[in-house]
Amino acid sequence: MFTDANTENPAERYGVENEEMRQARLEIRALRAELAETANVIEDLKRQVLAARRQGERYRFQVEVLRRSSSWRLTRPLRIWQRRRTNAASK
Repeated sequence: MFTDANTENPAERYGVENEEMRQARLEIRALRAELAETANVIEDLKRQVLAARRQGERYRFQVEVLRRSSSWRLTRPLRIWQRRRTNAASK
């Protein structure tokens, strides 16, 4: 004997499955778009990190040049005196 499940119209069953597949495809499409957008954000952040590292290197180089300069060496005693004076005043 056939039960209700067996007498179900196959076209209706496939129609439901097709709708589920359509919904799944739409969701996959949306997720792929989100993934592409996230990948673009990641690439942009990588570029920003690289630029910040390069800027940091330039600043380190400038500090090194300054510390090797004759004016920095000549004013060393003055900086030491100022530091000691500031430390003594804070105690």
